[in-house]
Amino acid sequence: MGYSSEPHPKKKLISWNVGDNFGINFNWQGLSQNFYHETNGNLNFQHNTNFGFGFDEGYERLFEEEFGLKRTATHAGAFFGSPERSATQYNVYMYGNVKPSQKYSFNMFLSHAWNAFDYDFGATPKFIRVSPAALADPNAGLDPGPGKSYDINFGVNYQPTKPLSMSLSYEQSKLRRDDTGRLAYQDNIYSFRSTYQFSRFIFARARIDYDTLSSDARGQFLLGYTPNPGTAFYLGYNDDLTRNGFNPFTGQLEPGFRRNGRTFFIKMSYLFRKSFGG
Repeated sequence: MGYSSEPHPKKKLISWNVGDNFGINFNWQGLSQNFYHETNGNLNFQHNTNFGFGFDEGYERLFEEEFGLKRTATHAGAFFGSPERSATQYNVYMYGNVKPSQKYSFNMFLSHAWNAFDYDFGATPKFIRVSPAALADPNAGLDPGPGKSYDINFGVNYQPTKPLSMSLSYEQSKLRRDDTGRLAYQDNIYSFRSTYQFSRFIFARARIDYDTLSSDARGQFLLGYTPNPGTAFYLGYNDDLTRNGFNPFTGQLEPGFRRNGRTFFIKMSYLFRKSFGG
């Protein structure tokens, strides 16, 4: 359900809207897995500026057969302790976008959740499993538990000329367990994208991403020619590097950059149009 106000383009607050939605999910065995209820709002101002916020609450259930073996009289299940986990969850978030000129625009997103599940997989080698069972015995069964999660996203777009556009963004996501107070994981992602439109049909595109959790830096550079729908020519190069990563075989830290792979590629397509008369 939702409501949107009538727009007033000349006022500072052009329009606003509110919404409310809810849902429930079942698996193929008829077991309820989660329920959620969300309320949100959005304000639209001059200069392509908007600000939004929301709150949601829900209830989530985990069953060990979703993660591995289900316990029987003859063998243990996938979970350490109880075969089912559940938690009542809450989340608040806010976001905003602003474009003060044709050249610049900015965006952000912030979220904080309570009782979000850590599934106890770990993110080795940088983050070990931090459940009570895993801290006592690294080989113990999975011990999922609730924690506090944080997500942030900031981005800036820059278009100095009509053919050229660039964007830079930063994302962070992390979760800390309630029962042990230990950090289950933290991931930071840096992304750069740029496009130059030489003409209506010819463009060049670059994309570079760096992920701190995997220590991977990936880049793609592409030259494209698309004269009409169905006809295209692409010339590109991909590169995949690891910076200060861990050897997948020895687990040892490898300082500096290590190349995982590089690819040069050409892709062509052509659409044949043929009609047959009666």
